Amino acid sequence: MLSAMPDRPRVSELRVPNLGELDFAALRAGRLARLQAMLKRHDMPVALLYNTANVRYATGVDVMAIWTAGTFARYCLVPAEGVPILFEYSGSMHVSQKIVRDVRPAYTWRYGGYAARDKAREWARSIRAALRERGLEGERLAVDKLDTPGFLALQEENIAVVDVGPATVDAREVKTPEEIQLFAVNGSIGDAMLADFEAAIRPGIREYELLAVLSDALLRRQGEGLFTRLVASGTNTNPWLTEAHDKLVMPGDLVGVDTDANGYEGYVIDVSRTFLCGDRPSPEQREVYRVALDCVNGMFDLVRPGLSFEEFARKAPRLPEAYVAQRYPTMVHQAGLEDEGPGIPYPDDERGPRRIMPERELKENMVLCLECYAGKVGAPFGVKLEDQVLVTKSGARLICTYPYEEKLLTRS
Repeated sequence: MLSAMPDRPRVSELRVPNLGELDFAALRAGRLARLQAMLKRHDMPVALLYNTANVRYATGVDVMAIWTAGTFARYCLVPAEGVPILFEYSGSMHVSQKIVRDVRPAYTWRYGGYAARDKAREWARSIRAALRERGLEGERLAVDKLDTPGFLALQEENIAVVDVGPATVDAREVKTPEEIQLFAVNGSIGDAMLADFEAAIRPGIREYELLAVLSDALLRRQGEGLFTRLVASGTNTNPWLTEAHDKLVMPGDLVGVDTDANGYEGYVIDVSRTFLCGDRPSPEQREVYRVALDCVNGMFDLVRPGLSFEEFARKAPRLPEAYVAQRYPTMVHQAGLEDEGPGIPYPDDERGPRRIMPERELKENMVLCLECYAGKVGAPFGVKLEDQVLVTKSGARLICTYPYEEKLLTRS
């Protein structure tokens, strides 16, 4: 027996500012202040950041994020006190100099072959010189990621390396007021993306054409790009995580989408919906949709500051046994300039290496993505739903407000 359609209104409770109201200087200053405070808390005098989202968080500048993410082409040195040094891809220094006070050309050794080792050593010496310049030579260097030549070069320079993750995670998990404004802007972009996507669903359209609609809706509203291709229809919806193919959407197909986008100023739009191509869902389609929706709604109702991750996981709705084998890897993850962690795994998940339950709690002004996949093993379809919410004093507030598929919630 299907439960009644939820009466929770799908309306925004977050004010969407005009872009002219956004204070980007305050945005950059607030993020840097949080990062430096957490470096001090974790006794990290200085950080070396290569992760593109970390570099943007610390400096406010993004340059060709997808390409630079895999090429180690730009990085920044962030002291716990003082002004960061941004080492920029040489061809893009003019971009960063509009915002960052201290911009210098970056060393890179990618594609260098045998010459990479010598170039990496030169880079390591430049890092030591910059540390000396800031009075930080001999201090531990907190790093987010390095490739093998870079790590070995720092070892050869006797620069001690530690993991900066505890500081960057603690800094980024709570959003500043300016970040929350940007999430409100991007929530409205996400709603528009899903509206255009749903309107384009028809028999005969291909999955990659629907992906193009999603991307077009994002880019026309000043979003930056999709970071997955998660559009699936019919049998491609089970199991989940099959990306867009040339499959034709057929009458009666379920069509699933995960927006997985970097929106305006890079902030993540991460919402999932499943639609019906047609007007007459089967009882089985209604059932699986209701299972996924009850899971997401139940998690929404749990959200409140102070609740531990473990308690949330224990209290969250349990999927019926028939859906457990193919459930999503996590119930909750965080979002900012990228999909963030730590997330909340299922406490009883024994598939593969067991996930660690973080010893953390929900905090006001976190941004969470609550998600559920429901699909029986061997079934011809499945349903993916996900809501993105802001944690407030009184509970969860929707960031994207696009409605659920009413055709799958009402009886024919």
